[in-house]
Amino acid sequence: MVLSVNQTVSTTDTHGVITLPDDLHWYPFYPGQCPPPYYVILQGVCAPLIIIISTVLNSLIAVVLLQKHLRSPTNILLLAIALYDTLTGLFPFPAYIFVFTFRQCNDYIPFNYGWFHRINHDVLPFIFHTCSIWVTVVLAIQRYIYVCHSEKAKQWCTVPMALKAIACVNILALIVAIPMFIEGTFHAVPVRSLLDPKKVFNACSVRDYSEDERYRTLFSIYSLIRALLINVGPCTILVIFNAILVERMREAKQNRDKLIRRRSYESRAQEQTNVTFMLIIVVTLFLIVEIPMAIYIIVTAILRLFQSSFLQNFLQFAVQLLNFAVLLSYPINFFIYCRMSRAFRDAFTRLLCASLFNSRQERLQSIAAPLLGKKCVVVTNNIEFKMANAETTIHASSVIIKSASNDIPMTTLTPQNNHDLKTNTTGSGEKARVSFSDEVNQLPDMELSDI
Repeated sequence: MVLSVNQTVSTTDTHGVITLPDDLHWYPFYPGQCPPPYYVILQGVCAPLIIIISTVLNSLIAVVLLQKHLRSPTNILLLAIALYDTLTGLFPFPAYIFVFTFRQCNDYIPFNYGWFHRINHDVLPFIFHTCSIWVTVVLAIQRYIYVCHSEKAKQWCTVPMALKAIACVNILALIVAIPMFIEGTFHAVPVRSLLDPKKVFNACSVRDYSEDERYRTLFSIYSLIRALLINVGPCTILVIFNAILVERMREAKQNRDKLIRRRSYESRAQEQTNVTFMLIIVVTLFLIVEIPMAIYIIVTAILRLFQSSFLQNFLQFAVQLLNFAVLLSYPINFFIYCRMSRAFRDAFTRLLCASLFNSRQERLQSIAAPLLGKKCVVVTNNIEFKMANAETTIHASSVIIKSASNDIPMTTLTPQNNHDLKTNTTGSGEKARVSFSDEVNQLPDMELSDI
């Protein structure tokens, strides 16, 4: 909104509240009358608590995904979503605390606070939430390319392409938010405090152009366009791509049941299937909270266009629940990653519980090294050792083999099962699958892995 310091001539009612002209309204609400109790509880108690939890968990997600071996195109997009979700909650946090937690709604809101509330409570959360929505769409498209057009993945699913997509999303969000800065003007009104009659200050009022007969139709059309671009369009795209991915996963499962493949190929295919399934759950959670919000925005825009007050009280109640549901969905992604991604769990454990991780590493090393006959370091994630000459197969749970001379992972292998350590004396004609220090130069560069 555009700020103004014009003085306004007004009168005082029997309750001591100044009566404004018809074209002005108190901002953000009528002074001395706090919103309903459910509103204050959601915004003043529950929302700040959820924001704090979400900020902590999304910060942990960011720290884990910023590790070098996890900087893949998919993880870059997941990192961006975590960042945008955090900012969407952090910017309105001071407004929740000031107005609702400390009950400043019992008095006039100072004029200088008007711009702060508008920018931090409305505009910036809208921008960052828009970015989060469209980055989720980019994530679904990227996964669709991985699954359905794998031959094009090397061209389109790269870290630079992911960063370009994020930049384009930021520009789109800023463009869509421009009208929010010109929806009205703030005006200073000299008032006497309702709580302290000796205190006189400038209170904040607003002239809302979206309620003006000359601009009502224009802003109603803008609301519909915004709903299509920010809610309906992305949700439609995500539903389509989600349905395609679910169908492809079903077909892949049927193929795995029928076909006999090399174990290394099966392991990679299963890994990609797990990543796809995890992302489907993330997108589905997003749709659960965003589709009702899209319906609300469309209904509200239509009612405003026809100047109807139908269901007004219900819609005011519904939007508070919907906003809280969106906020509540932000910290859930952390638990989804922990539950469904072994790579994320291992990286998180190594980051925060280094001593536990190192002791586990030492135990696995002490088991594997004597049996293999060469010095190696066992770190994480399922492997299968096969020694052609020694005719020995060793199964270990959750390990990666590293070279003894450096910290670069040499290979990650999949076990035939996750049971106790075993030896197989039946002999094997396969080539050894474990690389050691004298084989470093023969290995290709490691690819970045998704969580």
